[in-house]
Amino acid sequence: MAGNDADMTHIDQKLFKLAAMVDTTIRFHCDGLELDEMEENYLNVWLKKERDPLIVVILATLTGARDPAADVDDAGDAVGEAEADAA
Repeated sequence: MAGNDADMTHIDQKLFKLAAMVDTTIRFHCDGLELDEMEENYLNVWLKKERDPLIVVILATLTGARDPAADVDDAGDAVGEAEADAA
């Protein structure tokens, strides 16, 4: 544990590491799915209705609303837009 009780950067690092692992797993598995046009349309409709943030990230990644090739800042914006559309 850190020497300063108020310094929580070690917790930040643990959370960022976990988030990176989950994000990589989502992107990897979404990339392997082959969807036809009807399935993609279904997922786009679902994305607009969904409230669960994790499901929104998965749907946005699957439908291309969240660009896996974008850098970290752009990916966060893309998910934010998808979440705003879902709200």
